[in-house]
Amino acid sequence: MRPTRLLMELETLAARLGVTVSYESLPDSRSGLCRLHDEYLLIIDRRLTKGEQVEVFLDALRGFDLEGVHVLPRIRSLIETPGKEARARPEEPLDRLED
Repeated sequence: MRPTRLLMELETLAARLGVTVSYESLPDSRSGLCRLHDEYLLIIDRRLTKGEQVEVFLDALRGFDLEGVHVLPRIRSLIETPGKEARARPEEPLDRLED
């Protein structure tokens, strides 16, 4: 699955989990998940590559209980597998911008 498609699937999953996703320019901050007034907000630096954005999503969603939540098998595998190196397949690196 290419990074653009992964991002779309991860955005959909985040919405189902009640996470608001926002893409912002973050010159002095890091991307990540935060909780504000009992709501989750995932802020992603828009200057990151698509692969890096996927990694931010995976790290954030890893903290949620996905039991009973329909998640595509490939997405579930990515969330449950720690480390970018273990997830990236040679023919499908996550840090490529090609769609």
